[in-house]
Amino acid sequence: MIRAILVAVDGSEPALRAADLAAELAVRCDATLHLVQVVAPLEVTKELQEFANSERLDIASSQDVVARSLLGPAESIANAAGVRKVMRAVLTGDPAERLLDYTRDRAIDLVVLGRRGLGRIQGLLMGSVSSKVSDLAECPVLTVK
Repeated sequence: MIRAILVAVDGSEPALRAADLAAELAVRCDATLHLVQVVAPLEVTKELQEFANSERLDIASSQDVVARSLLGPAESIANAAGVRKVMRAVLTGDPAERLLDYTRDRAIDLVVLGRRGLGRIQGLLMGSVSSKVSDLAECPVLTVK
């Protein structure tokens, strides 16, 4: 039985297609849909921090606003599909590791990810988030082209 579905959101077309499919599955299973955005940790140089301070900018808050804005289209898809319970989360760190942690911590039953094409050499050397999550997740993982 599927009670909780995680969809990784990054603003890409494959991620939006994944959100669409995940929303449809959530409605059919009456499952909670978890929309998750993972951002890389922001490395702020001393000079950038000084500039931000002089301009009264909060760099971390700005990054969070951008990340949360990427969740909006996926949430609209979920609402339009009639998903009854939607959870939103913005995490920081390595995307595959954070998604795997979230999946374990929240007893996710299915992960839905957009598949993005890395270059052949880069993909062989680094792997992709969808490959890593597929290989290491303790639940089924569905990748969407």
